[in-house]
Amino acid sequence: MKKRFINKFLAFSFKGKLILVFTLVSLIPTVTLILVSNFIISQSINRWESVSTKLRELGALPTSDKALDIASDYSFLWALESNANLSEINLGLPDDYVAMFYDTNGKLLYSSVKSELLGLNLDTLESIGLPSIHGFTPGVPVTSKGIRLKNDDLALSGVMCQAIEDGSALGVVVVGQLIPAAPSGIGSEMAIAILLFSAVLIFLIAIWISSLIAHEITEPIQKLVLGTREVANGNLDYKVNIQTRDEIGLLANSFDQMTTRLRSNAEELKRAEKLAAWREVAQKLAHEIKNPLTPIQLSAERLHRRFHSRPEGYGDILDECIDSIIGEVTRIRGLLDEFSRLAKMPEVKPIPSDINSIVIKSLRLYGEYPDNIKIQTNYAQKLPLAYADPGQMEQAFFNIIKNAVEAMIEGGMLTVTTGISNSTIDNKYLKVEFADTGPGISEDSMKKLFTPHFSTKKGGAGLGLAIVKKIITDHGGDVTVESKEREGTKFTFIIPVAEGEIHEV
Repeated sequence: MKKRFINKFLAFSFKGKLILVFTLVSLIPTVTLILVSNFIISQSINRWESVSTKLRELGALPTSDKALDIASDYSFLWALESNANLSEINLGLPDDYVAMFYDTNGKLLYSSVKSELLGLNLDTLESIGLPSIHGFTPGVPVTSKGIRLKNDDLALSGVMCQAIEDGSALGVVVVGQLIPAAPSGIGSEMAIAILLFSAVLIFLIAIWISSLIAHEITEPIQKLVLGTREVANGNLDYKVNIQTRDEIGLLANSFDQMTTRLRSNAEELKRAEKLAAWREVAQKLAHEIKNPLTPIQLSAERLHRRFHSRPEGYGDILDECIDSIIGEVTRIRGLLDEFSRLAKMPEVKPIPSDINSIVIKSLRLYGEYPDNIKIQTNYAQKLPLAYADPGQMEQAFFNIIKNAVEAMIEGGMLTVTTGISNSTIDNKYLKVEFADTGPGISEDSMKKLFTPHFSTKKGGAGLGLAIVKKIITDHGGDVTVESKEREGTKFTFIIPVAEGEIHEV
């Protein structure tokens, strides 16, 4: 059970754990306060009830005197003996007093106030909390514990009345006084209800305050987490916007300083890598230029020797050497042209563009395809517009198409597919795939495929794929390759989406 609770607690978010802990911390003193308050209030209620009872008993003392006075009044006793109308007798009682007379059977014969006005049954002695006629002793008043009315307390005292001549019992005269009721104590149920309501209110306030505190703690942490994700995705310009002066604010400042240093280091590394790459390109170019210079030199020396040694047949040798020199010069010019394209590529100027139209134009650039090459296209409909430079993107696609066709010497199929990249967040990138059925690329060659001076073709300068890579990365996209020997090759381009409406083809 304990392990299950711990596992559930650990499964909560950090914010949830803070709210739970703060709530529990506030719950402990709240429950303690309720228990102590309930005990104190219960004791106070019991004590107040006792005091209230004593007050009612004290309030009945004046009624005893009044009852004794009436029971000893000869005019009242004579009226009882002669069965006179008691309502015509002036008992001399104040306005807040009432009087009743009960016969020897304990039945009501006279009342100075109606029962319905008091909201009380006055028919018998027992109904007003007094004993039967047999419970009275001549000359000794009997006091009721008091009766609680709606707004007042009724203090009652009764005295037995005796005949003047023989002292026989005539009945019981009861005198009551209406006294303001003492404030009633709050019942224990009401007290518990109030305490529970207070506890719930305190608990809800504690949860609310806990949520505010947890939010103030977790929000900066969430911003830091978002910052780490942005940096992990390569966004070194991201800044964590936290204005607090506590430890989390210090951590945020350290994070921003770290990203600044990382960006500076990344820029230096990028410049170093670019310098190293250009150094390798220059070395490769120098090597490639040096190779054709040797046959040019040999051809020139041969012409010179033959012209001075054996002029006969010189024309044939001249044509042969001239052809060799022209071929090697053409090769050098091709190397220089390709190098110039890599070194002087225009700046990328992306605009919202239809990627399907760019692919179609790239396929048309090749012109007539060999009869043994089949082209299959799978264009996705309703694609967002790409954020691309149409001219440079066509050049990148054309290089891949040209390489694929040249690789499939014995024939094959090139399949071109467009769509949304499923590997990116919120579908903000498009995907273009070029898959051929050629001989594939070896693992060793795959590792160096986009290196500027690397080429798998005989006599190639190895700059074509380097140019493709540069074009795509300048667009903020990426290009990857999958290939196995004798199983074909697939190039996948990831291209940013432009902001705007869906474009149908």
